[in-house]
Amino acid sequence: MGGFSVAAFALAMRPWRPIPRLWIAYSGGCDSTVLLHAAVTSGLPVSALHVDHGLHPESGDWALHCRARCQALGVPLRVEPVTVRDGGEGLEAAARKARYQAYAAILAPGECIATAHHVDDQAETVLLRILRGTGIDGLAGIPAERELGEGRLIRPLLGFCRAELVAYATRHELSWIDDPANRCDRHDRSFLREHVVPLLETRWPGLAQRLTRLARHADAASMLTERWARRQLTVLGDDPCVLPVAVLAEFDEAERVQLLRSWIRRQGRRPPPERRLCRGLMDLLRAAPDRQPALVWADGCIRRYRGRLYLLPPRLPQPPAIGLPWDMRQPLNMPELGRLEARPSVGRGLRAQCVRQAPVEVRFRQGGEHMRLRGHARSHALKRLLQERGVPPWVRERLPLIFIGHELAAVADLLLAESFSAGPAEPGLELCWRFSAARDRAAPAL
Repeated sequence: MGGFSVAAFALAMRPWRPIPRLWIAYSGGCDSTVLLHAAVTSGLPVSALHVDHGLHPESGDWALHCRARCQALGVPLRVEPVTVRDGGEGLEAAARKARYQAYAAILAPGECIATAHHVDDQAETVLLRILRGTGIDGLAGIPAERELGEGRLIRPLLGFCRAELVAYATRHELSWIDDPANRCDRHDRSFLREHVVPLLETRWPGLAQRLTRLARHADAASMLTERWARRQLTVLGDDPCVLPVAVLAEFDEAERVQLLRSWIRRQGRRPPPERRLCRGLMDLLRAAPDRQPALVWADGCIRRYRGRLYLLPPRLPQPPAIGLPWDMRQPLNMPELGRLEARPSVGRGLRAQCVRQAPVEVRFRQGGEHMRLRGHARSHALKRLLQERGVPPWVRERLPLIFIGHELAAVADLLLAESFSAGPAEPGLELCWRFSAARDRAAPAL
């Protein structure tokens, strides 16, 4: 390493130029202070984001410090307070999740947000994951970049060590905040930094560089397995949220786990820990045909139904208990349950005259509904009709039912009652139902 300088930083930033705007994740600590100063000095279009977790009594003072430093540099600063909710993953992990959600929320297309992770952070991450029994993906450590929200998260300081950044800050007489949590033995990372890493360095000098090299090798291996998995997934079906069990069963256990991890990541979700994924996959594959097993974790859910695996959000939206009036001249947006639209047609869909004669209301299943479809001599239970069409149970409960007056006329864009169907030359309204993917990229699939 040749030391950290503005020129070295400009070289490190080359892969991401040009950038319409570079956000700096600015905590006020030494590392992010150096990152901010170097970015401004190199002439990049910089804005700063300070996330206030509200976990320390002095967090308000830290925000004021960041505001003063940004004002001195002529940098726009956004202070974003967040609420940290510990859902069992630990306070550190919960704070990190809230922080990255704030990062994602501010990014416009083409923009980047840079964090100040460096070589020593990478080494601590790899060592911590080794101690936790990580797999090959975990050994790859902190990635240099990844997609985040509508932009990208980048880490241009991964080629520099902490000592080089401190030397730069001292040379330029920068002021920063020392977070006491960084020296608190209660946190695993701080314990490693304060006690374990210095001891290992006395026996194995250059430990950080060794662990960083290990991360690069692991990253290369991880990329190879990911490419293999993506090639396999392209031939497993057209629906990105569905996997056929029979095809998956042809692979060995290690291959199946890798395929599932890649499948989950492709839908923008974080896979569960490997041990849990292995155990859950075994349950999914070995369950009797009449069972409906599920693997649920913090960021997703995999359910099995009729020989297929479905990737879903961890919690499905609950349909409203009351009906929703619908003027079919306008689309009906249903929070988390998609969008209904009625398109004019001839000889297809609902008979337009029926819609003009009675009010239209969208409801959801209560049980006991019946329909008589075109070509059927009598009505059948809606549950049976949906089962015959292979609609999974969790989707059945969330299908919009279109009532005209007090009669069930249609079920989403799947089923149409004969008494409401447009004749061959009659004006009709063809229904189209689409889930909104803005909140959950893996919406319930049919």
